[in-house]
Amino acid sequence: MKIGIIGAMDVEVQELISSMENITEKNISSSVYYEGKLQNKNIVAAKCGVGKVHAAVCAQTMILKYKPNIIINTGVAGSLNSKLDIGDLVISDNVVQHDMDTSGLGDPIGFISGMNLVYIPCSKNLVKKLESSAKTIEGTNAFVGTIASGDQFICSQEKKDYIVKHFNALCTEMEGAAIGQVCYLNNTDFCIIRAISDKADGSAHMDFPSFIKIATKKSTQMINTFLKDL
Repeated sequence: MKIGIIGAMDVEVQELISSMENITEKNISSSVYYEGKLQNKNIVAAKCGVGKVHAAVCAQTMILKYKPNIIINTGVAGSLNSKLDIGDLVISDNVVQHDMDTSGLGDPIGFISGMNLVYIPCSKNLVKKLESSAKTIEGTNAFVGTIASGDQFICSQEKKDYIVKHFNALCTEMEGAAIGQVCYLNNTDFCIIRAISDKADGSAHMDFPSFIKIATKKSTQMINTFLKDL
């Protein structure tokens, strides 16, 4: 089995990549893909860059070049739920693109033409395994639910309320649903793991730089635990 790991920023994947063994590197379309071993598992990892297009290009390239059995998108996200605190983990059971809107044509908000879906489902088996691994991490609160993605850094209560109203999502970020769409089209199992780094309510300029380190450490720990348990 080969596992693909994608993060948007260096801080989200650097610790994982630096822990890999027998690494080979290849630069494709401005992303570097690291293939090797982590926790004695076959891994290919990459930093995709911020936003849905970067994420989609990276995921499609990874699938075509490395043929992973599963892809996990790891990183940080903004909370949309008062129960979620800094460092808490969210595991997706489905993903949505909150900025996809052809409602003027009579479609539901978030509807993806061609796929004819709003919610892109994750692999149930993979979600269960990730949730089980999360429960073994002491002091970790893990939640399973919808993760919303869009090409916007959410920092207003108005936009936060909009996403919750239409999609009932637990958190929001900028890549996961694009990776999910690519995986769905390629019949590749996927799941998104996000650690909460901010409240998505306008306070990000104060807490993001300091809390992102806490969040990325937690998401990295989650990946390592999952690989050990696999």
